[in-house]
Amino acid sequence: MLKRFNILILFCIVCICGTAQMTFTLNGIAYDEVAERNSKGFTTITLPAGTNLSGLVTGIKVDGKTVAASQVKPNPMTTTWNYGELKVFVYNNKAYGFRIEEDVWFCGVFISDCHINQGSSHDGTSSEDMTRIMNNIIAMGKDGSKKVSFTTEGATNIVPKASIIFCLGDIDQDKGDDGSNGSHDNFLNATAEVAKAAGVPFIFIAGNHDLSPDYWTGDDPDYGVTSSGANADNKTISAIVDNNSYWNGTGVFDENIQYFEDNSKSVDFQSKPFTFKFKDVRFYCAHTYWFQKLYKGTFLKWGSTTLTKATYYAPDGVISALNNFVDNHTDDASVWMQHFPWLAGSDCNRWWLDQNDKGLYIPTSDESAYGSNISDIAYNNATQANKLKKDPLSAIMMKAAGRTDGKVQHFSGHYHRFSDRTYTSTVNSSNKVHDYTVAAPGNTEQSNNAYIVLFKRGEGVKEVVQAQF
Repeated sequence: MLKRFNILILFCIVCICGTAQMTFTLNGIAYDEVAERNSKGFTTITLPAGTNLSGLVTGIKVDGKTVAASQVKPNPMTTTWNYGELKVFVYNNKAYGFRIEEDVWFCGVFISDCHINQGSSHDGTSSEDMTRIMNNIIAMGKDGSKKVSFTTEGATNIVPKASIIFCLGDIDQDKGDDGSNGSHDNFLNATAEVAKAAGVPFIFIAGNHDLSPDYWTGDDPDYGVTSSGANADNKTISAIVDNNSYWNGTGVFDENIQYFEDNSKSVDFQSKPFTFKFKDVRFYCAHTYWFQKLYKGTFLKWGSTTLTKATYYAPDGVISALNNFVDNHTDDASVWMQHFPWLAGSDCNRWWLDQNDKGLYIPTSDESAYGSNISDIAYNNATQANKLKKDPLSAIMMKAAGRTDGKVQHFSGHYHRFSDRTYTSTVNSSNKVHDYTVAAPGNTEQSNNAYIVLFKRGEGVKEVVQAQF
């Protein structure tokens, strides 16, 4: 008889995918917010980490009608639940499968270099295509299908859904939608507004096409940010701050976004790198890179006439603020990001040294521990880039928790192609930064255009997978 019952249960499990549905009333938890019936016919209930499973089920319905718990075999209200275990309940000769998962895992999606409406020369993405990509990211996994499969132990059954989305800079045309006004409306409408409507946190940072570097091209040793560029810089940072403020206001973060600034230069332009905590993981977000220089005033040329000149300042105050913050948050599992990669790209080191394509550089007016006051930095010099920028930053980053295989986890863009490389400090070989560079959505050389990242609460990055949306 027992053998026949086991055969019946196996047969019922095969029939789990029928149209009838069993639902539960959960103790203090809204069922609709945590339960999802997947494509295999059983329902996964994902509960907040640490939920007490004793007395979890307080009521049962089948197709919306309440049924007595005693009529369901075994009784869901007295069943001993265990995370990850498939439970099958039978009512009126129909089987209903349930699995309870602990919400210790979550997924983020990283995109970069959208260059909205900037054309094929920049691997640009149209507003329409970017909106489609965002909608596909937001819809990921909601039909129960797996976009990617993870191999990390304990996460192989996860159906990835986007808990948070990041864009790592170069968001649209140079300094804004029409190249001058800095409004960024096309980018914001195709990304940030789509995310807001869906309730999925969206964080973006600025790249070199969004913030004026010292130079674009040219031979003039004094040519710095223009007045229109300064205006666009302010609008770019305002757009980022406004977006951050919106998500702060929703209460989705464990800790609100806060900025790293040099308070002694509060009236000058600063790129305002920032940090926040989400699902017990801390994110550190720079823009072009952590050593972006501060400046005051604008430089404008009309023919050969110099009207005003910008004064550039060393980023030391910002880096000190970052260093002090990390010292006080060493137990936080950390994930880092900036626009410039650590190693990808033939001109990688000149980006870190703020040089244009001719090797020109504007030194800061004040002294700097990071070489910003040096006027004769050698063009694209790896040794100087490492000594002045990468090694000091990697030392700060290594103080925070959340390393995987001994490596700090970092994400970047700018290169327009995927790259997966590890930077090893030239001062301390134990300081290693694993940098994942994400490809541009409009890049036709690589069909994939985003990273899906598996995070674990309190531990950080566990797995990174390329995906196409």
